[in-house]
Amino acid sequence: MADYGTIREQWNRVGLATPSEAESASDVSTSSEPLISGGTFIQSGAVFEGTLTLKGDFQIDAEFRGELETDGTITVGPQGSVVGNIRAHEVVIRGAVVGNVYAPRQLIVAAKGKLHGDIETACLEIQKHAFFKGNTSMTQPQASRRAVSSELAKAEPDYPTVPAAPTVPT
Repeated sequence: MADYGTIREQWNRVGLATPSEAESASDVSTSSEPLISGGTFIQSGAVFEGTLTLKGDFQIDAEFRGELETDGTITVGPQGSVVGNIRAHEVVIRGAVVGNVYAPRQLIVAAKGKLHGDIETACLEIQKHAFFKGNTSMTQPQASRRAVSSELAKAEPDYPTVPAAPTVPT
């Protein structure tokens, strides 16, 4: 994967604002209101580095370098940027992410969101005016996968069965 400086230059070349430029752009919301209800919220202006593991929903509108993980939803807000891997049940990207994303339920790259990295998810939505560069691996949703296997194991065939032909002794 390319380094963050190279990605920032590439975004500038294709006319996409970097996270620091997005703060001054007039079409980006500067509201400090969290986009998620409940959960943890880190406001813009903060800078973090390291590994962050949480329970529940989480929204970041700050700059973060490292690994993010939760059993809920991670939302990278319009002023947020993450350089590192994200692992969450659901991920919504409205800011910028340089790193791989593992979201077994759903990943949304919202309009004006930017993602440079590989994806593994069951449901992918890339909205108009979003940026994505990387590889995608689509998987079956975890809950559905278990439900389907258990249903197949106990399901009876929905077609008529024919008994085996009797054998004739020789």
